[in-house]
Amino acid sequence: MELSLYATPRDFTEALAKGTHVIVIDVLRASSTIVQSCENGVERIIPVADVEDATKLIPTLDRAEALLGGEQDGHTIDGFDLGNSPIEYTRRVVEGKTIIFCTTNGTVAITGSAAAADISVGCFLNLSAVVARLVKAAPERAVILCSGNSGVLSLEDFVCGGHMAARIHAELGTRVTMNDGAEAARVLAGCMPDPETVLRSSVHGRRLAELGFERDLEFCARMDRYSGVPVVVDGRISGHDPDSR
Repeated sequence: MELSLYATPRDFTEALAKGTHVIVIDVLRASSTIVQSCENGVERIIPVADVEDATKLIPTLDRAEALLGGEQDGHTIDGFDLGNSPIEYTRRVVEGKTIIFCTTNGTVAITGSAAAADISVGCFLNLSAVVARLVKAAPERAVILCSGNSGVLSLEDFVCGGHMAARIHAELGTRVTMNDGAEAARVLAGCMPDPETVLRSSVHGRRLAELGFERDLEFCARMDRYSGVPVVVDGRISGHDPDSR
C-alpha cells in the first residue's frame, strides 16, 4: 500500500484522488460531529461545500425531517438548526433525520474528495475502526486527508493522521510505503500521545475554548469511543459502513 498524508486539501487534486481510498479528518469538529451523528441514528448526512449549496438543497427536502447543521469560522450559521458541536447532535435531535451539513473546513475536504474510490470519515473517536477498515480493504493507494484550518495545517488533524499512519504501519510493516507527510505526522504523533493535550494546545482548539466550546475539546479527544466508520457514497453519508464492525 502507498500511504500519503496531506496536511490540507490544497495539494490534494482530483487527479490524485482518483482510485484512492481517502480518510478525511477534521477533529475540530466536523469529523467528530459526523461520527457522533451516525452513532445516534441519523438517517443521512449531506455534506456541502458552502452555505449557498445548503440553502438551495433544503427546499427539496421535507423540512420536518431535515435539519441544517454546521458553522462558518466557528459560529453557528444564521438560520441553521444546529452548529458544529458534536454535543448538540444527540439521539433525540438527530435520530431518523437528514442533516445538510456545511462547515468551514471538513465538508470542503469531503466534497473535494469526490473523485476517490472510497471516502471515510475519521477522528480520534473512531481511530482504530478507521484503521481496521482500511487495512482490511488493502487498497493499492490510500490517503489521509487533513482538513486543516482555512488552508493551513491544523495540529490536531495532523497528529490524528499521524496516529492512524503509525497504526497502519504497525499492521502492515514493509507492505506499506509512506510519503513524507505520513512519515512526519507519524513521528510527531509518537511525541504527542495524549489527544486532549494536542487539542488544547492547538491554535484552533484554543480559539474554540475562547468561543465557549471547552466541552467539545474534551469530547473530541476521546480515543476509540466508537467502532463505526461513516462512509460517503454518492455524496451522502448513510450511518455506518456495514463492514466497519
